[in-house]
Amino acid sequence: MKKINRRQGIGYIPLSLLWFLGLLTGCTGTPKPEVPPVNPPRFLSHTEQRILPLYPDQGSPRMTLNITVLESSGALEQFIQEFLYDGLNPQAYTERLITAYTDQYFAMKNSPLFPDEYGDQFPESLNWEYTETWEAGSPWSQVLVISRNLEYYLGGAHGMREKRYFVIFQDTHKVQPAALADIIEPASWPLVEERIAQALRIEANLEPDEPLSQGGFFEDTVEIPDNFFLTSQGLGFHWDPYEIAPYVMGSIEVLLPYEQIQDLLKSGTPIGF
Repeated sequence: MKKINRRQGIGYIPLSLLWFLGLLTGCTGTPKPEVPPVNPPRFLSHTEQRILPLYPDQGSPRMTLNITVLESSGALEQFIQEFLYDGLNPQAYTERLITAYTDQYFAMKNSPLFPDEYGDQFPESLNWEYTETWEAGSPWSQVLVISRNLEYYLGGAHGMREKRYFVIFQDTHKVQPAALADIIEPASWPLVEERIAQALRIEANLEPDEPLSQGGFFEDTVEIPDNFFLTSQGLGFHWDPYEIAPYVMGSIEVLLPYEQIQDLLKSGTPIGF
């Protein structure tokens, strides 16, 4: 199935990322208050790669780790460390991940169920991979959207992908995480669920009144996920494989254009379109 506005987040980013500054504008409908300008956030991106051979002297299977983290400065850097990196700086966060997956990989080898010898033929399932990439964008001067992108294979039938969005509001006084209730009144959420379901039907080539299960989804209704994001075009929602559909359908994203939800937006949000 075609995914709506799907993003490719995995890769190496050795250069600094400078995210553009958008001018906050009002939209037709409810007037928006004047908002003081905020300098666009600046980020540096650092990638750490480790290759861990299971049997160093045999040209053995290996685990490959690629971790790309973001680093900023000032109040934003402190906020990111507390909110995203569990209170650690980017380097300490990276090293903690590497240590955790190194221990997990070699614990497999030391398991009583692990054969003593494979000879020259090692099963492909012994080649583990873990890639974690953090990315950031700023659709407007007071809105920052950060994503944590995972691709990993830790044995088994297939690898997995996960993506988590973090929406952050910032002004000249504070930086804070944004919840969906900061953007749309909870009383209007049932209407948002209806529009999400209709968007899923369109992408699954279903008729407006057909059940979602006819398009491969697990259920005929869908609840608003807490994994949401903002772009300059609309409000988006993300589901990882297995959340609302089988693995074969992959990650699913729905983007509701602001023109479709303008009447549902909470007054005073720093969204300009």
